Amino acid sequence: MKWYAVLGGLGVLMGLAFCVRMNAGDPPVLQNRREVPQSSLMLAKLASTQQVVSGLVSKDFSMIKRAADDLQRICDASQWESHPDPAYASYKSQLSRHANKLAEMAQQQNLEGTTLVYMQTVSACVDCHSHCRDVLRIAAVPQRVISIPVTEEQSPYSMPVYRR
Repeated sequence: MKWYAVLGGLGVLMGLAFCVRMNAGDPPVLQNRREVPQSSLMLAKLASTQQVVSGLVSKDFSMIKRAADDLQRICDASQWESHPDPAYASYKSQLSRHANKLAEMAQQQNLEGTTLVYMQTVSACVDCHSHCRDVLRIAAVPQRVISIPVTEEQSPYSMPVYRR
């Protein structure tokens, strides 16, 4: 089996696990507009971008479009606190533009264009987090990232996750 097929399969499984977990219990947060911790929105953005990667490696444009639409809804969420810093506002609007462009490229089934916009999106995310951490000093200590299981015995839910 080719490495990109394995990576795509793992990405799809992680995306499905996230969707199942999000759909259990209460309706999605962005639909019922209750207060959401900032870290939850950041994790939702991360999950959306991971779904874009899964769609890219499997050439599943409908998955990319859904993930881009989810990312756009997160960008539009009133719970996403803004900061008065102009650079932060620029990064926030840049993410929204990238989400729209991802959806557009997926609609056109343009794999190269979608890949390019995805790379620009990741670059903007890294730049924004660097700015928040190093300049504004508002970014929290990064949460522990759960690694992708490499065997069937490993599961991301079997390892403890520490939250602040």
